[in-house]
Amino acid sequence: MKAIFAPAALVADAVAQKVVIASPPPLWTLHPGQSFVVDVDHTPSLTPSQDVAVAIGIQSCSGKGQAVTCPPNTSSGNIGTPLFRGIYNPQLVGNGHTDLVQNYTVTVPSGMSSGPALLSVAHFGLIMVSNSVLTVWLSVGSESLL
Repeated sequence: MKAIFAPAALVADAVAQKVVIASPPPLWTLHPGQSFVVDVDHTPSLTPSQDVAVAIGIQSCSGKGQAVTCPPNTSSGNIGTPLFRGIYNPQLVGNGHTDLVQNYTVTVPSGMSSGPALLSVAHFGLIMVSNSVLTVWLSVGSESLL
C-alpha cells in the first residue's frame, strides 16, 4: 500500500504546483501596443520539483457574451496569442515571504481588439525523485483584463 500511496501523493502535489498571476491585477486596463509586467508567482513545493518553463498569452473575449469580463474558464488550456515562452526560474521574494517569483515584460499585440481579454500563464515543471522524473505537470492560470 505504501508503494501506491507515495506516487499518488506526489501526483497530488504536482496538481498543487499552480502559478498565480500576481500582476497585473484583475480587470487592469491595457491598450494595444502597451508594454506591461507579468509577475508570475507560486509557493514552494513540499516535494522535490523543478520549474521548467512558462508560456504567457492573451486572448480577446469580445463576442463571448460578457460585457465587462471574460467568462470563467475561457482559457481551458488555450492561452491565446503568445506574448512570451521560455524558461521559468523563479527566485524567493524575500523579506519573510516564501513565495517564488519571476517577472516578464510583454506587449499587448497592436492588432488586438478593444474590450475584455484573458491573460493566461501556462506553467510546466517536473516532480523529481532520486534525480529521476516521476511526474510531469502543466497548469494554466488566467485572469480577466480590460
